Amino acid sequence: MASAPLRRTDRVSLTLLLEVSGTDGKGQEFKEPARTLLVNRGGAVIVFARDLAPEQRVVIQRRSPNESHRRAEVRVVGEFGSQKDGHLYGVEIIDPAIDLWGVEFPAIADSTEAVARMLLECNYCRGREVVHLNEMELRAFETNRGIARHCKSCGVPSIWTQAPHEDEQKLTARSARGRRSADALGAVPDTGEQRERQRMRLKTRLTACIRQPGADDELAVCEDISPVGMCFRSKRRYPADSSIDVAVPYSPDAANIFLPARIVYSEEMPKAGLFRHGTEYRRIGARSR
Repeated sequence: MASAPLRRTDRVSLTLLLEVSGTDGKGQEFKEPARTLLVNRGGAVIVFARDLAPEQRVVIQRRSPNESHRRAEVRVVGEFGSQKDGHLYGVEIIDPAIDLWGVEFPAIADSTEAVARMLLECNYCRGREVVHLNEMELRAFETNRGIARHCKSCGVPSIWTQAPHEDEQKLTARSARGRRSADALGAVPDTGEQRERQRMRLKTRLTACIRQPGADDELAVCEDISPVGMCFRSKRRYPADSSIDVAVPYSPDAANIFLPARIVYSEEMPKAGLFRHGTEYRRIGARSR
């Protein structure tokens, strides 16, 4: 199995419906459906039923009617596993100037003061952007499930909410009506300011999702969060120094950004039948994506 590609931007856990076309090893042309599992600025992890070979080039086109103009040739980086509906392939967009996902990704270096990262969508133009939220913005989102911010496309302030996944049922219904479809990890610098920011934790009750290889995702309650880590309560115990991926805020019906983290401590809460965990986000090298 090939190793996962390096990251230069946040990876977003987002379902986008695709059509993959190309030529197989026998010289036969194909055009079949697929979907994304993760996306970043330069590529994605897709779920696709057909066998693809490393370095093979195929064409990906968005299936949503209002996004079908988004089309790009991609290179298969490798196979990273499988699910019941297909293989997991890492793909890289050949021409970096092509915006296949319709998402604006800020540089990870811009996120050092962020306490949360989300894929938000403008309620006016449906433009999407990965947003690094500070404490005030996160508090506003927690209260209102959306925030007011300036939209570069609209040129005016607008309300931004969490971008939803695409699914077959909604896509079919909206295509029939001829309406627009509702289409819908981070660096921590190693500086002397890190210890100070760790004390600046924001108390919260946001839902978090904890992910580990070989185990089902677990929903947890986030107790506090800061630019360098978070504390959560869960039914499952995670040993100290173990690695996890965490998304907070988390919504099962919308895009989520999972960040790599390390369990700093784990303590039992006997009366509640739960465990409290402190985490710190793992540092990612300057060349990561």
